[in-house]
Amino acid sequence: MSRIAWTHALVAPDDRTGPTDFPLYEGRLRLERTAAFDVADEQLVVLPDARAYRALSRAGLLLVAAGLESRAALAPFLEVDPFSVGLYCALENGPNDYASAKGMLTTAPEDFASTYKALRSAKQYFKQLANVPAAQLAIFLGTMGPLQVYNHSTEAGMQVLDQAEWDLDTGVVQAALVLSAFSLEDPLIAARTRRQVPADSVLCEAAAALLLVRDGVYSDWHARRTPPNGRAFGVAQDIVNVCLEASTCSTNSRSTLTSPPPSAPSSSSMPAA
Repeated sequence: MSRIAWTHALVAPDDRTGPTDFPLYEGRLRLERTAAFDVADEQLVVLPDARAYRALSRAGLLLVAAGLESRAALAPFLEVDPFSVGLYCALENGPNDYASAKGMLTTAPEDFASTYKALRSAKQYFKQLANVPAAQLAIFLGTMGPLQVYNHSTEAGMQVLDQAEWDLDTGVVQAALVLSAFSLEDPLIAARTRRQVPADSVLCEAAAALLLVRDGVYSDWHARRTPPNGRAFGVAQDIVNVCLEASTCSTNSRSTLTSPPPSAPSSSSMPAA
């Protein structure tokens, strides 16, 4: 029972297409035909609270970058009732600390505890949790409604759309912000995703957000589902596709991403560099 009121997509630019090597594997893992934003994690988005950077994975930062663009679109709903706005996110778990694991390969049993403590950062644990970016975004936006996170590698997008549709239909929320993001940060997730998509497609870093509102007409998202066509976006495939196909979509494919101030229009892309 919904219609798309607003969308925004962030897609790695085509001119960034090429192989991705993972230094941890010392040249033994290379993924062909990939596209990533050519900026460090901290440059993907300007966060309202800089302390949040240490708790967010790269995919989490992309999700927040897309979500922050919704501030103007959400404002009328939040002004009436912040509990009537829900966040529905499709995001895989953040990267494991492979470097620490590699560093402990030759550790003697009696030295395990001290070595583990020395190598592993406690902040890394937060980056692994899929619900942390969603929760942080809810804080930034001021939403107080349901916070749903699904992390199935191929079905999470459909799951969040189904959940948002149900909550809108039953009156749990008046507006549902649906989001997803994918990055090449985790080598195992990236390698697995590369194997799941057509060999001739480009595996792209991407994020997308769409705002759904009630309109009394059932939306069959599964019937509108489309497979990767030239570009693949991992767990974010379904949400990115919906956004790119929507007439209200504003797309940012720049390699440098920043968030505009709250007063900036949400329906326009940022100017080219």
